[in-house]
Amino acid sequence: METILCPPGVPCRLGWWNIPIPLRIVFFVTMAIAVGIMVYGIVQRVRLWRKGLPEAGFDRLWARLVRTFKYAVVQIRILRQRYPAAMHLGLFWGMVLLFIGTILGSLDTDVFELIFNAKLLRGDFYLLEKVVLDLAALFVLVGLGLAIYRRYVVKPDRLNTDWRFNFTLPLLAFIILTGLFVEAFRLAALKPAWAPFSIVAYPLSLPFRGLSEGAAAGVHRVLWIIHFIGVAVIFATLPLTNLFHIFTSPANIFVAPFRVKGALKPIANLETAEELGVSKLTHLPWPRLVNVDACTECGRCQAVCPAYAAQQPLSPKKLVLDLRGALTETGRQRIETDKRITAGSPDHLVTQSPGHPSTGSELALRPLPSTSRGATKGQALVGDVIKHETLWSCTTCYACVYECPVLIEQVDDVVDMRRYLALMEGDIPSSLATTLTNIERSGNPWKQPKRKRGAWTQGLDFEVPVMKNVGEEGVDVLWWVGCAGAYDPRNQKVTKAIAKILHVAGVSFAILGDEETCTGDSARRAGNEYLFQTLAKANIETLNQYKFKLILTQCPHCYNTLLNEYPQFGGNYQVMHHTQYIEALLAEENIKVRRGSVADRPQQRGGDQPQHNGRITFHDPCYLGRYNDEYEAPRYLARSSGLELVEMAQTRDKAMCCGGGGARVWMEDEGQVRINYNRLAQIQATGAREVGVACPFCMIMLEDAKGARGVEDLVVRDVAEIVAEALISE
Repeated sequence: METILCPPGVPCRLGWWNIPIPLRIVFFVTMAIAVGIMVYGIVQRVRLWRKGLPEAGFDRLWARLVRTFKYAVVQIRILRQRYPAAMHLGLFWGMVLLFIGTILGSLDTDVFELIFNAKLLRGDFYLLEKVVLDLAALFVLVGLGLAIYRRYVVKPDRLNTDWRFNFTLPLLAFIILTGLFVEAFRLAALKPAWAPFSIVAYPLSLPFRGLSEGAAAGVHRVLWIIHFIGVAVIFATLPLTNLFHIFTSPANIFVAPFRVKGALKPIANLETAEELGVSKLTHLPWPRLVNVDACTECGRCQAVCPAYAAQQPLSPKKLVLDLRGALTETGRQRIETDKRITAGSPDHLVTQSPGHPSTGSELALRPLPSTSRGATKGQALVGDVIKHETLWSCTTCYACVYECPVLIEQVDDVVDMRRYLALMEGDIPSSLATTLTNIERSGNPWKQPKRKRGAWTQGLDFEVPVMKNVGEEGVDVLWWVGCAGAYDPRNQKVTKAIAKILHVAGVSFAILGDEETCTGDSARRAGNEYLFQTLAKANIETLNQYKFKLILTQCPHCYNTLLNEYPQFGGNYQVMHHTQYIEALLAEENIKVRRGSVADRPQQRGGDQPQHNGRITFHDPCYLGRYNDEYEAPRYLARSSGLELVEMAQTRDKAMCCGGGGARVWMEDEGQVRINYNRLAQIQATGAREVGVACPFCMIMLEDAKGARGVEDLVVRDVAEIVAEALISE
C-alpha cells in the first residue's frame, strides 16, 4: 500500500513506518487510558464548578466566542510584556501547530489511506508540513528555554516554583526532543532526498547517517516508544498540573459575565437573604469558581498590586491560589463523603444542619476548605484560608483584574468576602466602622451636619445656585460636589476652582446643597451593601425630583457610582467628570486660559510655595482611568496653561493607586512602607515640582505622604486648580 501511494521519488508521509501492529495497539490502548484519566479529572473539576450559584455563562454566544478569540487565541493581554509574550506565544502557537500536524497525520493514515486509498500528506503540501512542524518544535523549545531561564535563573518574585513546574517543563522539553530525534533516526535510516525539509531534524540526523538502516530503525522504535509514553503521561497528569490552564483559561474567558467593569454586582433580595456575602465557595456564582482554576500563575496581578508592593498581606495571585486550594479540598471531601455513603456508613449525617434534611451528595458539597499549603479540614474560608488582613489590604484599584490575561476578577472576590465580614460578622476595622457610622448618621464620612454642605460657597464673589431654589425650568448641569469637596478643607479649594470655571463659562448649573448625601462608594467597597443601597435609593429619589441634563462631579468614585452603579437601582443619568467637562469648555472656547512660562504667573512663586520648574506630572485616579478609561482629559487640563507634562514610569492604565480606594482612605495604616509613600517616590523620580490630580482621595493621600515624608519641594494640585489659576476672566 505504501509503495503504491508513495512511489519512489515522491515526497510522501509513511504512516506507522517501523511500528508493527501489536505496538500500534498498545499505543492506542495506552493513549485511550491516558485521555480517559484526563477527561475524568476535568469532569470532576467541572462538577465542582457547577456547585456554585446559578449565573448565565452561555448566553450571547457570538460575543463570548469573539472575546475568547481575543484573549485566549490572540492573547492580547499577554502581548503587553515582551519577554513573557515571546515565551508564551512560542509555546502556545508551537503546540497548536504540532497538534494540527498530529491531526493531519491521523487523517492521512486513518482516513485518506483506509477510506479513500489516497494520501493527504504528499508532494509540496507534505514538504510544507515538514518545515512548519519542525519550526513549531523549535518555537516550543525556545519558549521552554525562556520559561526555564526566567523561572529558575532570573527567579522574579511574581513566579512560584513547585513540583508541577519542575515536572511539566522538563517533560515537555523531553517530548519535543524525543519527537525530533524520532524523525532524525527515520531520516538516517531512509535517507530520503527531501530530508533537508525537516529543517531541525535533518541536522540532528547527520551524525547518525553512518548507521545501518536496521540499527537506525531500532533506535527509532525505542525512541518512538519513549516519546509516546511521555505524551501519555502529560495527558494523564494534565488536570493535576499547571498545564490544566490550557482548558480552564479559555473556559473562564468564555463564561465570564458581561458587565460594566466599574459596577459591583448587587446583593439580590437584601432584606430577606439568609446569607450575605461569601463565606463558602458554594456562595460564589459558578463562573467565579472557574476563575480560581483559570489562573496561569503568571504573577502579573501580584506585580502590579500596590498593596503587595507596600509589603501588606495581600497578593492577588496567592488569594486566587488559596481559593483554588479550598476548592480542591472541597472536592476531596465530596469524594470521601461519597465513599462513606456507598459503604453505608452513617457518619455523613454528622454535618447535617438541624431542620435542613440533605442528601449525601449535598452534604458532600458543603465545603470545609483548606489552603493549597496543607491546611486541614475545619478551616473557615474567611479568616483561615483568606485572612481578614488580606481582605482589608485591597484598594480595589482594579490593576490585578486589568492585567490578568484570563479575566480573573479578584476584586469581586475581595468585596464579596468583605460583605460577609461587614454584614454577617460585623467584623471590620474600627476606623472604617466609625466612618461608616458617620455616613449612616450624617450622610458624610466627616460627621459634619448637612446644613454645612454648602458652607464652602462663603467668600465667593458670585452666587452658587441650589437646586431647590432654581424652579421648574431646571438647569443644564447638576453639580454633585461630593463629601470631600464639601467638607475637606484642602478639597474645598478644588471645589471653589471648579465653581469659578463654571461661573466664568456661564454654565447653567446648581448644587443640591443640604439635599446631597454620600453616594455610598466607600460603604459598598467596604462590604456594607445594605448602607450603600439605602444611600443609592435615597439619592436617586432626590435626583429624580429635579430637571437637569447631566450630573457633573469632581470625584471619580462618585462619578463611577453615579454612572455605573446607580443604574442597577433605576438611576440612569448622563454623568461627566469635571476634567471631561472642563476639557469640553476649553475645546469649545467657552473659557480661555493664559499660556506662558511659569514666570508669567507670579502667584505660583509667592508665599510658601516651592520654586516651580515648569514641569508637571499627572497621577491617574484608578476610578477615572482603569475603571472608566479616561486618561486624556486631565492631561489636557494639566498642559492647558503651558506646563510641560512629564509622565511617571507607572502611568495611565499602569498607574499605581494612591492607596485610598476600596475605603482604604478611612483605615489606619501604621506600616513603614505605604502605598502613598511609594507613589510619592515615583512622582519625585520624574523631577517635576508639581503633580496634578483629579480625585479628592488622591489629593488627601498624596498630601498626607508629602507631609509624612517631609517633601517640601512638591506642589499637589487638582488640574481644575491649574485651569482656574490661568483663567482669563472677560
